[in-house]
Amino acid sequence: METSAYAELTLEERRRLPAREQIALERFFDVWFPRLYAFVRRTVVDEHLAEDLTQDVLAHIHRALPTYDPERELKPWLFKIAANKLRDHWRSRRHRDTREEIALETEDGGSRDPGVDLAPSSDLVQGELVGEVRQAIDELPEGMRLVVVMRALEGLSFEEIGEVLDRNDVAIRKRYSRALEVLRGRLEGAYRLHAEES
Repeated sequence: METSAYAELTLEERRRLPAREQIALERFFDVWFPRLYAFVRRTVVDEHLAEDLTQDVLAHIHRALPTYDPERELKPWLFKIAANKLRDHWRSRRHRDTREEIALETEDGGSRDPGVDLAPSSDLVQGELVGEVRQAIDELPEGMRLVVVMRALEGLSFEEIGEVLDRNDVAIRKRYSRALEVLRGRLEGAYRLHAEES
């Protein structure tokens, strides 16, 4: 059976989840752990924090499985739990403290991307551009960041994102469009700078 990041559980497998049957849980973990971790990792800067948050998401899902309706698709339900955990994190003191540490490192001349002093090469420039995109996404307001990651990187439809965030798909489309405008504005300058250095 396919276990790629975009595999889905069958209806029969979903029906076994509320009872927390071992085989269904193993299949669920194989299919969804990489995808949920990737989603969380794309929305937080720190790898260890992403691991901790993913464990929190999985623990919440495990507790909530008896309430899951197997006739409904898993994807919106799972992403809603993950998005709520991320929002809780962003409202927490721990998140504010981490952001202050990153800001202080940047002010002190520290860099989130080591090795940028090296002589330019196409791989380095490409890596820097990827880093710029990642940083631009990281700097989006949390609501916009969630929409961009869910739509552009996770492939959720606007309707699914609306279900996750309790908004209608028109509002989600507008938020996504605004986020792309912000990203375009931030990245145009970085792209021009890299083009001039090449």
